Amino acid sequence: MQVQCYLLQFKLAHYLLAHWHIISYLCIINTQIIMFSEKMKLADLLLTNYQLLDVFPRFGLGLGFGESTVKQMCDEKGLSASLFLLVCNLHTFDNYIPDSNTLTKVSLADLMYYLRNSHKNYIENRMPEIIDRIFELIENYRVKNGKMLIGFCEKYIQEIITHFDYEEQIVFPYIEALLKGEKPAKYKIKEYERNHSDLDAALSDLKNILVKYLPAEYPIVIYRNVLIDLFLFEEDLSKHALLEDRILISLVEQIESNRR
Repeated sequence: MQVQCYLLQFKLAHYLLAHWHIISYLCIINTQIIMFSEKMKLADLLLTNYQLLDVFPRFGLGLGFGESTVKQMCDEKGLSASLFLLVCNLHTFDNYIPDSNTLTKVSLADLMYYLRNSHKNYIENRMPEIIDRIFELIENYRVKNGKMLIGFCEKYIQEIITHFDYEEQIVFPYIEALLKGEKPAKYKIKEYERNHSDLDAALSDLKNILVKYLPAEYPIVIYRNVLIDLFLFEEDLSKHALLEDRILISLVEQIESNRR
């Protein structure tokens, strides 16, 4: 009996390995089925993906929404449910690509409002919190090459500010002019697409430096919070860039093509 049990386990393991590509495909299909929808409760979104705790405030949402559905809360707050769901799905499901029907329901003005709130959140909250923790580590635990690390942090902050300033002062006013029916000269969204800098690269460098050169004599738990913050912030920025590259640029190109 025991031999038969082992044989059955072996056959099952062999089958799973041989058909792993099919199982993976079915998992992807299942992920697509459970995309967030208007009928879902807001609480279920957060329980599915706790990282949406950073997304909700950018829509002006806090906690305490009880049993409210996405549609009910969006109607109450005057929010675009289509945009809200697009952003939440993008932040939750790696394979999510909005279809053309979804994109037609997204307002460019609403999208820019969300992006501006994101910029403000990054500059006023997320980045200062992370940098303060890094500086605290350097000061309290005699981190090797601490001055160099501080300089790298300051340089990265300036890169982020410069990146967002370009969008706030050049790109968004250009889009707003298009929405008003104007035809701004000497600029196209393709220029933004070509020059859209990669903030992930510098953040990855900072993360690598910390992982490799933080003092080994202290337990890793001391560094845990700041490293987790960096990993989460990196993922958040990556989703932010996807929103601009895949959605914002696509919607603006549609307007530009209609104005030719």
